[in-house]
Amino acid sequence: MNADARQQLTSMAIALQRAARRTPFDDQAWASDVPTTGGVYALWERSSGAMIYVGETSSLRLRMRDLGRSINHTCRRKIAAKEGMVGAPEAELSDVIAKHYVVSFLPVALGRKELEEFLSLRHRRTLLNSPTRRHLRGTAYDWVEELT
Repeated sequence: MNADARQQLTSMAIALQRAARRTPFDDQAWASDVPTTGGVYALWERSSGAMIYVGETSSLRLRMRDLGRSINHTCRRKIAAKEGMVGAPEAELSDVIAKHYVVSFLPVALGRKELEEFLSLRHRRTLLNSPTRRHLRGTAYDWVEELT
C-alpha cells in the first residue's frame, strides 16, 4: 500500500475517533439524522473509551437501525454474549447497550472496506469482531501498528 493510501486511512481513522458519539436507543429518533450514505461506524465502551466493534455499510442510517435488532446485527449478538444476556428481551439489551456503549460514524464515499480492515487490525485487542485470518497472515497491512 502506498504512502498516500496509508495517510488517507490514518486520517479517516482519526476522523472517526473524533466524530461525535451518540447514545444508541436513547429515543426512537436517535438515528433519524444519520446520513443515508455509505460509511464506517464504531461502537465504543463508555467506561474505557475502547472501540469494541467496527463495521462498514452502504447506508449508515439503515445500519444504525439494524443495531436495534439482534437478528440483523452481529454486534448486538456479540454484546449480548459479552453482557451475559443471550436470549434476553430486545428492550433490556437495548437499555444495557445505551448505558454502556456509544456509537460514532463517518461517511466514506470510497475506501469503506479498507478503513474497516485497517481499524479491525489496529484495535484488534478490544474488538468483539476480529480481523480475518487473511489480514492477519497477509502483508497488505503489515504497516498497521496495533494499539495497546
